[in-house]
Amino acid sequence: MKITDNLILIPWILGPINIFSPFSNSVLFWIASLIFYFLVVVHIAECIIYRNKIVDGPDGKLGFIYTFIYGILYLKTFSNKK
Repeated sequence: MKITDNLILIPWILGPINIFSPFSNSVLFWIASLIFYFLVVVHIAECIIYRNKIVDGPDGKLGFIYTFIYGILYLKTFSNKK
């Protein structure tokens, strides 16, 4: 993965901050909340859908954490190796 792929960490950091110390700007609060919860739902779905691929992948069960954080960007790193 490229260093620019780590930009996905920004919403993952803002989400918990918004939960534990909500943003005072209501628009920013709702945007951050929607993005964070959307990411959680989508990445859980990816972990379920690609379960066999993740378990058989190069990182084994640690791949679930990578998939939860990076999603399809992580899955693309080993899709062509088999």
